[in-house]
Amino acid sequence: MSHEPQDDAVVRLLRLFAERLESYLEGDELAFETLGERIEEGHYSGDDLQNALWALRSAGQDGPVAAESALDGAPGKHALRVLSAEERETVSPEAWGYVLDLTRRGALDSAQVERVLDLMLGAGVRPVSLEMARELASRVVLEGDATDRGDMSHGDFEVIH
Repeated sequence: MSHEPQDDAVVRLLRLFAERLESYLEGDELAFETLGERIEEGHYSGDDLQNALWALRSAGQDGPVAAESALDGAPGKHALRVLSAEERETVSPEAWGYVLDLTRRGALDSAQVERVLDLMLGAGVRPVSLEMARELASRVVLEGDATDRGDMSHGDFEVIH
């Protein structure tokens, strides 16, 4: 992992985006195909990516409050939740990817995602598997308001091992 200051990583990311955009404008139709690979190779953190995104979004705004205005409202429809350190230790990448996919498809709203994560953290299994994520997400969706309040309408929650 790089030990450069975070600002340097953001600048490098912005340069990478600019290079890819320039290549695309010059006729390279595949300029964005390997962008993900280049980001992985650069070992950028989620914070680096988020800061680069904020820099790009604030570039078109005027005035000294441009960067602050990006933080004023609730996250946008396509914003992704970032797992805490404890959640990253508990939830497998496959399980988290499944929950994100359900969110992207509109099957889970933000409150339901939080409920699924609460159930995953409380399951006592590490890491939570894809199968368990499917079961917990289904339970949250099917039980609706009962799970949103924290109540289980069918008795205690049992973890399948």
